[in-house]
Amino acid sequence: MLEQTRSPNPTYNQAPSEGIVREILEKLPGPTEAAAKMLPPECYTSAEFFEFERREVFARSWLCVGRVEQVATPGDCLSAQPAGEPILVTRTQSGEIRAMAAICRHRGQVVPCAAGQKTLRCPLHFWTYDLEGNLIGAPHMGRENTLELRKSEKLTPIKLEIWHGFIFVNLDPLAEPLAPSLAKVEPYWAGYEDADLVGIPPRIADTPLPWNWKVHVENFTDAYHPEFVHRGTHDFAPSVTEDGGVVFTDMKPGDNAIIRTVPMLKPDGGMNRDGWGENPAFPPIKTISAAQRQRLTFVMIPPSMTMVFAPNAIAFTLLSATGVEATFASSDRQTAGGWLLPRSSTELPDFNDRAAQVLEGGAKIWAQDVPENLGMQRGKKSSFAPEGVYGPLETTLVQFNAWLLHAYMQAGLRS
Repeated sequence: MLEQTRSPNPTYNQAPSEGIVREILEKLPGPTEAAAKMLPPECYTSAEFFEFERREVFARSWLCVGRVEQVATPGDCLSAQPAGEPILVTRTQSGEIRAMAAICRHRGQVVPCAAGQKTLRCPLHFWTYDLEGNLIGAPHMGRENTLELRKSEKLTPIKLEIWHGFIFVNLDPLAEPLAPSLAKVEPYWAGYEDADLVGIPPRIADTPLPWNWKVHVENFTDAYHPEFVHRGTHDFAPSVTEDGGVVFTDMKPGDNAIIRTVPMLKPDGGMNRDGWGENPAFPPIKTISAAQRQRLTFVMIPPSMTMVFAPNAIAFTLLSATGVEATFASSDRQTAGGWLLPRSSTELPDFNDRAAQVLEGGAKIWAQDVPENLGMQRGKKSSFAPEGVYGPLETTLVQFNAWLLHAYMQAGLRS
């Protein structure tokens, strides 16, 4: 478990919302209680606390906004709203990928993306920027004034890192690099990229899920519930077997990934139209090891991404939240796509039919999760909500709890 040092209670001005957040922070478990006590229910139900998380957790974390395939050629552009901030990710004419605030330096209008564009143009007064964010045109501002503006005005750069083809951004200009915090994931990539992987980004969700984002990721990382909730869809990959079942990884200071693996009853299984099974829709990846071909690896990269390394694919979900009970999830469970597959799999003549089978199986698993997430969110509002007890199959939940406590306490140190 990631050990924490508890800071003094944060000091806030006594604005009503800040007072509410302060009261919730004062209820957080201390470092010696992190393994025994869950977060206060208000962390899941308070709109004021969500705003605190948006400002102090999301806006200071590395957030995945897409894949390099979405900005494959110069002129390609991707819009995203990490922590609610409109940004643009572009492929420049020199082939670099850049991220910048999508806020025009004139009056603050949001600058949109357009397909195959060579410039970025504000729709309000047609101030124009190149794909690196530099101002190149400002109509009717005068030649000399425009030349001066070009020296001082550009779309604000945003920190960006590419990790195995995933595009991550961080709104905090002082943020530590991403890659070292994901070092524990690297062994699980072994052999996958030797298969000439092709990224199929998910269709981005346009309807929010009515629960807190933490409920969503806790459901993903929980090894305790599949035996009970996912009967018929997850039996092929049990958390408990005669040989031990689930394996958890250690959580060390600085880690930004939470990982568990579970065995499959037979090698080379994967997703089919009935869930996890022996005869998967996509063929197995032959460049990975025998051990990898018999286990599923669940990786959570809070707060914006989850991944599943399977013998035939890597499936991923992109997460965002716009409110305390408004969570967007984009993947083969909720929308479509969200896969890394060998090129040979994507070129199969019946690929669309195979993809439809995966979506059908994913939908069945998802249908089992929805009432549980709804029930968890309702339970957080109850006057009988318990402090809770973590069991031996919930190690990843303890680790996520510790990750959150660290993020919250860091916010207290900044206040």
